[in-house]
Amino acid sequence: MQIQGIKLQANHVSVCRKGKVILDDVSFTAEPGKLTAIIGPNGAGKTTLMRALCGERPDAGAVCINGEDLYASPQYWLQQIGYVPADNVLHEHLTVREALIYVGRLRLPGAPLDQIVSRVDGLLKRFFGDDERPDGTARDAATDDRLNKPIRVLSTGERKRANTCAELITHPPLLLLDEPTSNLDPDAERHIMHLLADYAHGDQRTTVLVITHTLNTIDVCDRVLFIENGHLGAEGATKDVLTDLEKQIPNANRFSAEPVFYRWARVFANFRTDPAGRKSCSAMASAAPTPGIARRSHPSSSAPWCYQLRCLLSRYLRVRLGDRWSFIGTLLAGLTGVLLFILPMYTFTKPVDESEVALALNQARQSVYVVSLVVTLLGLITSYTEISKEYRIYRHERLKGLSPSAYFVSKWIWLIGAVGILAPILLLVFIVLIYRQPLPGFPEPRIGEVVGWWDGLVRFQVVGLFTARASWLILSVLIAACITSVTLGLFISALAGDSDKGYLYLSFVVVFIVLFSGLIRNEKLQKLVDSLSFLSTGRWAFEGFASSVDLYCWLDSWRFEEFNSTGHLLSVYLSLGALTLGAILLAVMVLRLRDPWSRLEANLRRLLAQDWRPAILGVALLALLVSYTVFLRQQSYQYHALNYWSRQEYGGSNAYEYAKIEKVPTPTFFQYWNGRISQSWCGKPPEASER
Repeated sequence: MQIQGIKLQANHVSVCRKGKVILDDVSFTAEPGKLTAIIGPNGAGKTTLMRALCGERPDAGAVCINGEDLYASPQYWLQQIGYVPADNVLHEHLTVREALIYVGRLRLPGAPLDQIVSRVDGLLKRFFGDDERPDGTARDAATDDRLNKPIRVLSTGERKRANTCAELITHPPLLLLDEPTSNLDPDAERHIMHLLADYAHGDQRTTVLVITHTLNTIDVCDRVLFIENGHLGAEGATKDVLTDLEKQIPNANRFSAEPVFYRWARVFANFRTDPAGRKSCSAMASAAPTPGIARRSHPSSSAPWCYQLRCLLSRYLRVRLGDRWSFIGTLLAGLTGVLLFILPMYTFTKPVDESEVALALNQARQSVYVVSLVVTLLGLITSYTEISKEYRIYRHERLKGLSPSAYFVSKWIWLIGAVGILAPILLLVFIVLIYRQPLPGFPEPRIGEVVGWWDGLVRFQVVGLFTARASWLILSVLIAACITSVTLGLFISALAGDSDKGYLYLSFVVVFIVLFSGLIRNEKLQKLVDSLSFLSTGRWAFEGFASSVDLYCWLDSWRFEEFNSTGHLLSVYLSLGALTLGAILLAVMVLRLRDPWSRLEANLRRLLAQDWRPAILGVALLALLVSYTVFLRQQSYQYHALNYWSRQEYGGSNAYEYAKIEKVPTPTFFQYWNGRISQSWCGKPPEASER
């Protein structure tokens, strides 16, 4: 429900940052139908004040809208506020018109698309239709070629206009703008300020606050707030504020005949910000609650989750298509398989000569490790910046009711398709078809048969790729591992937020995966290594790959990590599923805990109070996956321990015997199926006559 006319009050607002008081006891009132300018020297605290008014809860004091505390129900009130920050908060790879239409779809879920398009075109006409082309002819906003170009190619001033249009799509009753006229020429600057004044003075009586450093158009504003060193130095009409400030400057009256611009310049020079003069947060007086402020709770009017997800999926695809080279690079991530020409030939198949098996097994395990590591790193590298690189956009849209989980899932779905599934397929195709690496179960030419290169490729490599059991098992394991890595990369990106620490987190995770992927072992620290390696995506990719190519069957000196049973392979899938689910839950939780309108502890309490049902469901599902992983591995381990050496003099085959449930005379139903999924695939099952 839209509110007509908002009275904004700041009551003793104070903000601390990095141990220093940035705003100190600031109070003022902004009336409906008024254009109010916030001016002051650089570093005075203007942007901090603006953020405290529209989403970042101050450390002391209160922000009131029509007498109600904004932060008592922030998700409701923030959707009534249009905020244009200093930075661009529209996707740079979308065109102006596309970006605004997506903003309208997300914030006006009940509005028909043609109505949103009409609003967008009307705003573009007002904010872009005043320009002239280089040849001097007037521009028509309907055919303006700038509006169909990516936002990244626009000038800074044009981006400001586009961001202002985005906030006006919903006709907010309160509009806050941080330097909307920066980098505009004087004519365009005056045009924008008059447009904002028209919005304030119009029928809807919008409350408009503008931070500006440009004093050429200060006369357009109805009121002025002068901020200096974190304090409110003066407020009132433009001329009155200038006069009051000049009274604090020695001998200022002798400059009263100078142009207004120079008088303002002397005022700014006199009240220049002194960071060393700011007091520490410990010295800040905690303001008592302001009487007469209602703290009512209002329900949020955000768009439904599924609707947001559909819009975000569509927008993310358009963003990736707009970023052409990044899009191509993501789709071709699997072509990293070109580098796997270093693998030895026939590295995944057991040699016929038994004397070569020991060396071949060592090469095979190393090759499995390399392929598993490549797939794992592909997922991480292609996703670890996907949230952090546009975190400022997410943070802004979160103020307008964007669901963190819908935002995360929209990126996750796209990336698991473009990277998690496609990259392993391309990788396996390169290994098998380009380097002609056969896998267990591939058809072999008959003895004496001469096969040409093309016939060999089609008959053995292609046919084997689609028919061999190992191909499908390897592909499914690599896809599951890559999806888990993509999810982990998105979690890293969410954890980094708007900082530049994403690459540090990535470096730590990569080192951990490399060390705990299963190739390197320390027998003295076996229990510790096994516990930590449970969190390593590379470990599960290695185990699943090794089991799929039956490395366990190559030599008598087997290892449990390469045990090739159905249950063991299922445990690999379940563990990767658990890691994926855990990364999703943690990433969404991190995004929710960073909601700017509350402190971390309050966000955690709100998260537990509002979302305890899905949180419990997620944790229960996670525990179920982990418990079944442990159960299946224990059952497989028991069968692994039953294998024995059978000597010929005792009627055996002078080789390892593999425990088979088929050899048990009268197994129960549970024993039979537990044995079927837990026993090794090595060796041929006994004939019916031997049972």
